[in-house]
Amino acid sequence: MALFAPSTSASFELQIHKAFQSWRYRIFSVMWLLYAGYYLCRKNYAVAQPVFMKEFGWNEHDVGIIISSYLTMYAVGQFISGPLGDRFGARKIISAGLLLSVVANILFSQSSSIFLMTILMGINGAAQATGWSNSMKTMSNWFSVNERGRMMAWWATNYQIGDVVSTAFAAFIIGFATWREAFWVPAIGLTGVGIVFLWGQRNRPEDAGLPGLTEYLSHEPVVKNVDSEPIVEKRISITEILKEVLWNKYIWNLGFSYFFLKLVRYTFLFWLSTYLVQILGFRADKAGYMSIIFPFAGFLGTIAAGYSSDKLFSARRGPVSVIMLIVLFISIFAYSLFAAHPIFGPLALGFIGFCTFGPDTLISATAAMDFGSRKASSTAAGFINGLGSIGAALSGVLVAWISVAFGWSEVFYFLMIATFACVVLQMFMWNARGAN
Repeated sequence: MALFAPSTSASFELQIHKAFQSWRYRIFSVMWLLYAGYYLCRKNYAVAQPVFMKEFGWNEHDVGIIISSYLTMYAVGQFISGPLGDRFGARKIISAGLLLSVVANILFSQSSSIFLMTILMGINGAAQATGWSNSMKTMSNWFSVNERGRMMAWWATNYQIGDVVSTAFAAFIIGFATWREAFWVPAIGLTGVGIVFLWGQRNRPEDAGLPGLTEYLSHEPVVKNVDSEPIVEKRISITEILKEVLWNKYIWNLGFSYFFLKLVRYTFLFWLSTYLVQILGFRADKAGYMSIIFPFAGFLGTIAAGYSSDKLFSARRGPVSVIMLIVLFISIFAYSLFAAHPIFGPLALGFIGFCTFGPDTLISATAAMDFGSRKASSTAAGFINGLGSIGAALSGVLVAWISVAFGWSEVFYFLMIATFACVVLQMFMWNARGAN
């Protein structure tokens, strides 16, 4: 029996349109929840870090290796999980990653040695790496280039809201329990997210009995039959996928841009709470709540960046990134001067979040889909995020070294230099525009 049995061509197309839109809402919602959920087993570490540092008498150098282990394996995982997602489908790769992340967090809650914590955070990093590139693969199969700026502006709020909720959740747990509960309790939450993902996700429209995205956009739908076997997409080799990505100069630019930008973002992600506690004298739970300003402002920046790139610059992402990165440079300098001020400190931190997450989404998500295309979007996103994660991994040891050897003022100058490098690279993307 055919999934759709139209009486007229017009009514048939209307049924196809309604079904396609219904599935797109479902995919958007499930994938949004999925990536927000990843932060339950990611941001909890940053909130717990100053607590177990005090408990065990560790310093920045000690925990820096744990952070770098996570970020190094996250980078390696991006390069691996991206091509695997293009080859075998996002659903399988994400499911495996979710399970591994849950197990790693539960075991981490029972650990008390730097060596074991370093190993487990490395495993968690590799597991968490399955999320971004394979989410890009799923979203690129369901949404076209002309709407990706706006769509991804809302979708990518998941890692700001996920950051806010996960940070607040971990801070709340630590406020009445111990840092150990801040690992195994979120792991239970991520398990629930995984169940919802398995129920609601489909790799592509064809897997839901619908026409493919290209067919749908051309208004020439092809009838799928629910009783027949699913249409099998022609698989291309990993070599062909890599060639598609590595021969694209724009993807290389995006990757190196993200190297510098993610170094900045992850410095605030992993070190802000520690800076607030050790330098400004905040309590651990209060520092966790204060650090929420960073991703909350990023939520607004992501939406502003996506809409302006679609509406003001005709789906060009470079101009918006350049403008916001210049403001980011100024904001970091302002925060280095006024971090302790009750008004100007939080305000500068808000501008940093706004101008970090906007370009972050455009570079790592929207542009990754634009220039990777449906065929290699997972690999492109993995490659870009992989290079970015190398920068993020370096932030673990570099920030620890700079802060101890020279002080936190020099850390902020270091972040300004990284931001300036990203501005220069993105200027070469000013007129670049991707495709479906």
